[in-house]
Amino acid sequence: QGHRLFARQRGESKKVNEAAIAEGRCAVLQGSVADMIFAGDWFDAVTAFETVYFWPDLPRCFREVYRVLKPGGTFLICNESNGDTDKDEKWTEIIGGMTIYKDVELKTYLEQAGFHDVQIHKKKSWLCITARK
Repeated sequence: QGHRLFARQRGESKKVNEAAIAEGRCAVLQGSVADMIFAGDWFDAVTAFETVYFWPDLPRCFREVYRVLKPGGTFLICNESNGDTDKDEKWTEIIGGMTIYKDVELKTYLEQAGFHDVQIHKKKSWLCITARK
């Protein structure tokens, strides 16, 4: 189910960014966050919207994000489910391979990967976290 979801998101990403792709300002690639093709210190920012639920071996993935970020770069995670309510369990039952993490779990994994200045932002069920390399 996660693969179908990813394929749909990739297709929508191409559609939304059609003009930028045509102008050579954007590329939509498919790959694994656990083993990215990019050189170290490549990006100013990395974002993960509603995706870390499905990342295999989260500590390894966070180390890989850290590797591709430039020094001082920012990693932004946004999740609609923050693990604070029983409602979150219904999603993990419906969607195979989904893990909902609490803010403290993500903060610990991020810091273990080398990130600092980890800031947690919550609003209703949403959880956003920023971390710096």
